[in-house]
Amino acid sequence: MKSTIEMFVIAARDGNNAKDFYESLFNWKIIDVGPLLQISGAGINGHILKWPHQNHPTHVSIYMNVDNIQESLEKVEETGGTVILPEMAVPTGGSIAQLVDPDGNILGIYKGSGHKYKEHNEEIAFHQIGFFEIATREGHRSQQFYESVFNWKITDDGPVMSISNENAGLNGHLFNWTHEELTYLTLYIKVDTIPDYLEKVTQLGGKVIVPETPIPEFGTFAQLQDLDGNVMGIYSGR
Repeated sequence: MKSTIEMFVIAARDGNNAKDFYESLFNWKIIDVGPLLQISGAGINGHILKWPHQNHPTHVSIYMNVDNIQESLEKVEETGGTVILPEMAVPTGGSIAQLVDPDGNILGIYKGSGHKYKEHNEEIAFHQIGFFEIATREGHRSQQFYESVFNWKITDDGPVMSISNENAGLNGHLFNWTHEELTYLTLYIKVDTIPDYLEKVTQLGGKVIVPETPIPEFGTFAQLQDLDGNVMGIYSGR
């Protein structure tokens, strides 16, 4: 079975600040339900998690559905990753676990009990998540990790390694990260005019870390940091 992305999580030190930031930036509807805040309107169901762990940084994460969490966690350890949260039950039914890939990126896995989180559509509307990106120090090492743990088919296209929607439930890619800054996992949200959003990011207290940049035969993209330093992307184009 291929493991598709079921939900995304944004870890934040202050949930209300993160809620205000993302509601203002993308018009997402965010509801506080206790230990987390539920996000709707992003194309994939998501949460803002009130992150209390000082020994692990805030982060953007994706959760993949799996048939057997324990078997997946064994593959994580075998292929150079680390388990940071063993399997635990969740109130909505089913169970989750968290892991760190060989580059230090935090991800989650999920096994449900009939409850369906995923709401991703083929047609990407404005303010919805269009694709994901994983920065890696060694592309082929990460390719082996993700193919082994999640049964994704990853194609080396030169500057990036492509992960298809058919395999992951959302288009994505791995790319070799040569900068001194930490590697990361991020999501890209579709917008209409990038400059307007970058101006709003600054007004809301975030930072622009990559200005609007062309993507050949695609459109343009930019990257920002939210109030917790989490990297997020926006793009305009097909």
